[in-house]
Amino acid sequence: MTISAAAAPLTALLGLVTAYLLSRQEFAGRRAFEFAAMASFAVPGTVVGVAYVLAFNTPPVELTGTALILVISFVFRNMPVGIRAGVAAMSQIDRSLDEASLTLGAGAATTLRRVILPLLRPAVIAALVYSFVHAVTAVSAVIFLASARHNMATVYIVGRVEAGEFGLAIAYSSVLIVIVSAAIVVIELLVGERRLGRRAAAAISLPSAP
Repeated sequence: MTISAAAAPLTALLGLVTAYLLSRQEFAGRRAFEFAAMASFAVPGTVVGVAYVLAFNTPPVELTGTALILVISFVFRNMPVGIRAGVAAMSQIDRSLDEASLTLGAGAATTLRRVILPLLRPAVIAALVYSFVHAVTAVSAVIFLASARHNMATVYIVGRVEAGEFGLAIAYSSVLIVIVSAAIVVIELLVGERRLGRRAAAAISLPSAP
């Protein structure tokens, strides 16, 4: 739960910031950057797990067996979903809103925080829910990255099934379903809904006829 809760907001943040760069900024190598950002979603989980073990198993970056390698794996494994959700949502937001904000003196960070993000709440919910649920229920990649100190519930459930303890595995799976369902409701309540509409126009008093 701790690892999934730490990975979910980082995944959503990096995914939406990347989506903003891809849909609102023009720079050299944008297509290559998009391909590199989406490539991790096409690679099988077992390959990702083995690759992380080989890449981070020797100094100076020795992360194998730590919680950090699990968080990094979840962030970059699930980030493409946040990118696609953000790009789809930003394609529905007119660029004139960005231009109006910049014209009024707001910087790019302020425009992103006060104009774009309030309109991206559905994308934020999608990125948070997917990243959290996938992190809690992932098996393929983390089975190579989990350790005795930082074990994952899914890896433990697989171990109980292999040991023939089906009752314990079913109990853990049932609790996991309840936790995931509760987490989805909490995320929707915390993020809120996107509200669209015009502000109420102030009443204008017309002069009375003579």
